[in-house]
This record gives sequence, structure tokens and C-alpha cells, in this order.
Amino acid sequence: MKAVMIVYNHGITEEVDEALEKLSIRGFTRFINVHGQGSDKGEPHLGTHIWPSQNAVVLTVIEDDKVDPLLEEVRQINREAEEQGIHAFVWNIEKMV
Repeated sequence: MKAVMIVYNHGITEEVDEALEKLSIRGFTRFINVHGQGSDKGEPHLGTHIWPSQNAVVLTVIEDDKVDPLLEEVRQINREAEEQGIHAFVWNIEKMV
């Protein structure tokens, strides 16, 4: 099992939801109104008057064989909406109850 955390501009929530649905990933937790900024480029997403955009985060725990297809969906979203911003992070899950 792997945990995948997808951080993205809330404006592309529909695209992220479609990717999860396409891969039959049903279980996830979404965090909304998340603030941050990228390390290389792009505008900060701070929810302020100056930087009004905000991020969202989806955290899902999935079988290993779904990780690469999900990352490919994230790459595709990024190609189509690079200015919006999306990143995915993967780590091992040792135990789960």
C-alpha cells in the first residue's frame, strides 16, 4: 500500500476528481483552503487580497499497482493546466487499521 498526497490549485478540483474516478479510487480525504507556494515558480496561494488563490489536498491510500497510473493522470493534468499548479507525493504505508 502507498499513500499519495496530491496538492493542487482548488480551481482544478474537477480534473483531480475525474482522475480518481477514472482509476476507481474511491477512498480519499480532501483538505480545502490550504495555503502555500511552489518552490520554483508560480504565484503563492495564500487566500489573501494580494494572493487570493488557495490550494486543496487529496490524500489517498491505494494499492501499489494504482500509483503509476495515478501519477500519470497528475502529469496529464499538469500538462493541461501548468499555471494552476499540481504536485503528487508518494510514500509507503507500513500498517493500516
